[in-house]
Amino acid sequence: MPGVISKCVRHIAGLTLVGWCLIMPPLSQDRQVVEKNAPFSRWDTIGTYDSAAACSHELDKLTAVLAGNINYSVIQRRVLAGKCLAADDPRLHADNFEAY
Repeated sequence: MPGVISKCVRHIAGLTLVGWCLIMPPLSQDRQVVEKNAPFSRWDTIGTYDSAAACSHELDKLTAVLAGNINYSVIQRRVLAGKCLAADDPRLHADNFEAY
């Protein structure tokens, strides 16, 4: 998803430090499966942050809402698979890197 990467990069372009992107994996074409093993370049940017701590805090808030659920919906599983990556992480910019 080229637009996702450029959106994240545009947001952090004005920052002097490395920005952080909260990303979540894409859904399958039928929107029933979370594609956690998709390259990060295909993941969707949910938010951008000035620090790793701010990004992690937002991800923690999102996952805390789901605490205690036994049966997760596909959207909830997507949130649980979310990650924070530095905006200059090369895995965001190429399809040949594995998601890990």
